[in-house]
Amino acid sequence: MVLADSCFNLTHTSFHKDLNIIFKRAEENGVNYYFAPSSRELEIDTLVKYSEEIKNLYIGVGIHPHYASELKPNTSGRLLEVSKHQNVKAIGEIGLDYFRNFQSPEIQKKCFEAHLEVAVDSKLPVFLHQRESFHDFYPILKKYIQKIPQSIVHCFTGNEDELRSFLDLDLYIGITGWVCDPKRGADLRRIVNIIPNDRLIIETDAPYLIPKNMEPKPSSNRNEPMYLKNILSELAEIKQQSAELLANSTTKNFKKLFNC
Repeated sequence: MVLADSCFNLTHTSFHKDLNIIFKRAEENGVNYYFAPSSRELEIDTLVKYSEEIKNLYIGVGIHPHYASELKPNTSGRLLEVSKHQNVKAIGEIGLDYFRNFQSPEIQKKCFEAHLEVAVDSKLPVFLHQRESFHDFYPILKKYIQKIPQSIVHCFTGNEDELRSFLDLDLYIGITGWVCDPKRGADLRRIVNIIPNDRLIIETDAPYLIPKNMEPKPSSNRNEPMYLKNILSELAEIKQQSAELLANSTTKNFKKLFNC
């Protein structure tokens, strides 16, 4: 099986010392493709450098809603310029997050719309973050989505109505280790069968959301791409499909989404 991890936060400080080992372990466990989004503008140069050094590593450029106040007058211009790089495959991670509320809703919405305009101009898909903000997020996204290539709602943990609304916009749905948690992921486990195979993408969101179905669990509690197979196996069991079938379809979807 060939697997593709659609969210590996490789600029996280926990990966600074052993990134080469992490990629080696991932490959040994069938993971051959990676997407790494930026969360801050200052991460972009580092991600571009890694993408030039590591095979099948593709990246996104943008500002996560937690850092929305870092949007500057020249940010859109810089993103448009760097989006021309052959390994930049999406604008993101972008969106709204009213769960943490590290930034005010107004600042987040301004930042979100600025990035959606960049996506329209660059003709790149968007890598979307939405948490407890659907009432603002969906109308904003709907204004732009028809002008943007097919995109993805990353780390989906919402309800059935939200899921169906995103599918109506022809979005891919990113599923993480959240689905491996029988308690916290109970609602997601109930509705994940609604997602057609041709819209499903899997991701670790490493170093976060380590799958709860792992035995033994690493002492560091750090997630990494090698554990993508645990998410795949859980989804295969829930959807009552073979792991091979889901691996093939999710990797195909990854390649289509990121044009690689």
